[in-house]
Amino acid sequence: MGDDKPNPLSDAVKGLGLLLRAAKTVVERLPTKNLEEAVVESAREVGRAIENVATALEREVLGKRNHPRGRRRPAGTDGKDGPEPKPDEPKKPSP
Repeated sequence: MGDDKPNPLSDAVKGLGLLLRAAKTVVERLPTKNLEEAVVESAREVGRAIENVATALEREVLGKRNHPRGRRRPAGTDGKDGPEPKPDEPKKPSP
């Protein structure tokens, strides 16, 4: 009987080495033009997704109503005076 047992540590080191070598090869072959724009746009989308999840959690768990930015109701009103104007409709002047 020999020592043919696999060594998990050496297997992990070999596997990580192969992964890093493959990643390096892929990066060398990728075009880097517009890479910054792609990273910035991706970060924006991730931020939007996190904001959407947080809003949904707040609405579902805490029972708070979602108010889009910049369209908060004035102090002292509870929104029962009527429907909010749609974003593309002009606001009616106050008497």
